Amino acid sequence: MTKLTKETEKELNLLLKNKKKRDFILLYYSEWCDRSSKILEFLDSWKEGEGDEDMYLISSWELPHASAAFAITSAPALVFVKRGRVSVKVEFPTLYEYFNPSKPAKSRTKAVL
Repeated sequence: MTKLTKETEKELNLLLKNKKKRDFILLYYSEWCDRSSKILEFLDSWKEGEGDEDMYLISSWELPHASAAFAITSAPALVFVKRGRVSVKVEFPTLYEYFNPSKPAKSRTKAVL
């Protein structure tokens, strides 16, 4: 898991430019948002248990313009990029289910793509 900031904005631009060559997940969040905070709480256990995907965290405060790349208008939001195919999920129950360790990772990933 990598947090992208103003200092690492070039990394985000490179990811987006090469999205057909690399699979990754972007998690857009806001520090002031209760739902974002809840999702961020799940990240540690997700990372330890099933988090083998490349995930990048993007704060709406740090990089407000980064949400324009996928027309993100609310937080939290997950963007799945797999072989150039993009899927954006913004519904809190969907995000909760993805990070909920009670379901097998394979079925959760298929459900969102």
